[in-house]
Amino acid sequence: MGQTFMLDDTLPDFNSFPITELRFIASIYEDFQKTPDKHQLKQQLKQHKCEYFDSEIMVKYLLSPIPVTITKSRLLKELTLRWTIYEPVRLNKNHEKPEDEDCPICLDCLYVPRWEPSKLDWDMVTPKLYSPEALDDGNLLTLCGHTFCGCCWEMHKTANGYIDYEYYRRKLTSPLNETKWIRMAVSCPLCRGKVSYEKKVEI
Repeated sequence: MGQTFMLDDTLPDFNSFPITELRFIASIYEDFQKTPDKHQLKQQLKQHKCEYFDSEIMVKYLLSPIPVTITKSRLLKELTLRWTIYEPVRLNKNHEKPEDEDCPICLDCLYVPRWEPSKLDWDMVTPKLYSPEALDDGNLLTLCGHTFCGCCWEMHKTANGYIDYEYYRRKLTSPLNETKWIRMAVSCPLCRGKVSYEKKVEI
């Protein structure tokens, strides 16, 4: 509870806790307040981009520990006040979860939203690639503006990729020279636009 109460939708009934449990919550809050990036929050305040807090004093207060030696009434006041000030962060975490984006081929999620405590915000995390031998680690954004998961893109390249002879004609060189990499191309599954890439070959 001590680490999560700041992000709970409803205010915990701190009055029902004995002083020893309140002190325990306050001690765990000391670890919680070390998590957000103070420098980043201060920079956002200076640039007027902080959507949560109005002043550096408020940030300093929220990210400071609660003394465990104070009286029960003061502990109740400190815990309640900090929970109240954290309301914008709770709204973002609990009610504004980013929407997922799906791969056009397999329809699986391209990104998974993950709450990042150091930023007090959501991060869109790329799921792990299913094919360990794939060259495209994670999602791939083509030059034509379409995004595919790395697994689907790897299978698409394997099935439909071809040597980009046009590239080698422009370069006046042979694709089968001494290099271990050759220029390949494949059509985008959505718009049929040409996408070039390098492929390693055995000489």
